[in-house]
Amino acid sequence: MKTTILDEYLKDEEFRRLFAQEDLILEVTETICELLEKEKISRKELADRLGKTKGFVSQLLNGGRNLTLRTVADILHVLGYRASLTPFKESDQRQESNVIEFRTRQTNPKGPKQNWGPLKVPRADNYPVKEAIFN
Repeated sequence: MKTTILDEYLKDEEFRRLFAQEDLILEVTETICELLEKEKISRKELADRLGKTKGFVSQLLNGGRNLTLRTVADILHVLGYRASLTPFKESDQRQESNVIEFRTRQTNPKGPKQNWGPLKVPRADNYPVKEAIFN
């Protein structure tokens, strides 16, 4: 079997760790973009619901800003969804498929439709983050 450049890189533990981070971030942002399309909600409307700017949302979804679990939960909440995480052994995944399922559940709205305002949630977003750069 022919080895690829990716196979060579994946021999390095640090690369595998960074690759796993980027893979999960990509999966989450793609899922959010699919939900926005499914619900016919623009990035501007999502920004309004979150009490953020459209630029902030674009940075999140384009990978230019750190996407925290709190932010993912906030986004899913204002879209009426919740997420469940299904961990699996990497060795099991390679044998079955290269596709990872990020399942969401739509929550039923309670009461009349609300006008969304800014969320008043304390954030832990001010910590230093090392960014992975893949050339």
